[in-house]
Amino acid sequence: MWTGLVVILASVVVTAVALLLFGRSRAHDQADDRDADSRGFLGAVISGLFIVALAFYIVIVWEESGAAEDNAGREAASVADVYWQTAVMPRPQRDTIRALLTEYPKLVAGKEWPKLAVGEADDTTTENLHALHTEILSLPSSPDQVKSARERSLERLREITDLRRDRLDSAGGLDNTGRIMLIGTVAGAVAMIVFPMLIGFTARRRHILQMSLTSAVLAFVCLLCLGMTQPFDGWFRVSPESFTSLTEELAGIPVEENR
Repeated sequence: MWTGLVVILASVVVTAVALLLFGRSRAHDQADDRDADSRGFLGAVISGLFIVALAFYIVIVWEESGAAEDNAGREAASVADVYWQTAVMPRPQRDTIRALLTEYPKLVAGKEWPKLAVGEADDTTTENLHALHTEILSLPSSPDQVKSARERSLERLREITDLRRDRLDSAGGLDNTGRIMLIGTVAGAVAMIVFPMLIGFTARRRHILQMSLTSAVLAFVCLLCLGMTQPFDGWFRVSPESFTSLTEELAGIPVEENR
């Protein structure tokens, strides 16, 4: 937070100093009146490109964050479904599978989620999934109830694996389109400040105040965009609530419903 405030303050100071040092005097205003329309049009084009890039970037980030949150919910629901399937499984596999399923959301929320902020997976969570695959595959294919539970559990386990893979991919950050839109947003913000200086902005007090305020707003927008480059880090990061609530849900499922 403090870093962001320093960046915003620095952008305001740099903008104000540049205008004071390189701003024109009022005597030059009338000489450039005939070019005002073309300068205004070019400034509007730059502003429009910035807004378009920003809008596309926000949409991309919003969709990525929403997909990450939805996938986490589906992954947790699949874990719960497998847990319910254990009701007809024989011992000792049943107890081992239930223990692994109970441990999985704790590992995701406690160990893997913090690592997602830097785009890394947790090896212990991976080993847990591998152990689940092994235990479920070792289930007998008869009677029919156990066979059905085995097949459904394997199906849900594949879904869990795929959703986790998607989660890890999302933790890698923006795709190429997102990066291009982010670069376009930052470049557009810089151009909106630099362009008036290049065409000879006057150093009047109200102009300095206007440009300083604009610089602060644009710096804040750019910091906001940079803080949303991946859904598991930054100001609007996705929380592991689906898995923390899953732990409570699994604790409430009866454990002696089986044979």
